[in-house]
Amino acid sequence: MADTLLYKSVDKKANPVPAVLPEEAKVRRQFPEDPLLSLPELSPFPTPFVPSDRLTQERLESLGILDNDFLLPEERALAVNVLMFNAKAISFTNEEMGTLRDDYFSPVIFPLVEHEPWARKSIPIPPGIREEVIQQVEDNVRLGLWEPSDSSYRTQWFCVAKKDGKVSLRCQTSIATTPRVEESTPVLISCRAITSGW
Repeated sequence: MADTLLYKSVDKKANPVPAVLPEEAKVRRQFPEDPLLSLPELSPFPTPFVPSDRLTQERLESLGILDNDFLLPEERALAVNVLMFNAKAISFTNEEMGTLRDDYFSPVIFPLVEHEPWARKSIPIPPGIREEVIQQVEDNVRLGLWEPSDSSYRTQWFCVAKKDGKVSLRCQTSIATTPRVEESTPVLISCRAITSGW
């Protein structure tokens, strides 16, 4: 079966409503400290690689830096040093991910206009993958990526098969963006982006 790309028809396209962005919804950007000051100094003579809990030899090899013919051997060694000194900024699993600190960027608030709450029924979970889906939901809640809610809204979600045979949970967000306020100034949306940096 061939893969098919489906696009939204014009009548289903969600357009934000032009309005004034409330003051409490504006993202607060500040620098309580200069993050560049805490970066370790790089030596022009890179040290040999020392594996850590986060950056093991196997993970380093999976990045493809060691066998990259485009870089000179000295450049490869320097790139490995940069990764080694900043290993906590790299995540290889969901458990290693984090969020940006709230004292640098306030959480994003999406102001909405008056609308009727939606409740879309999700596609039933096939019994063969039910336990795996439940485990993923529990992991996402434990990691703080999802949180319990008693809201009137219910957004559709579904499972997508991955190449490795596992499933990935996806959320149908086109409905959720319908009643949102369109802002006139760009906002850094990575305030609560999943990252393992600061």
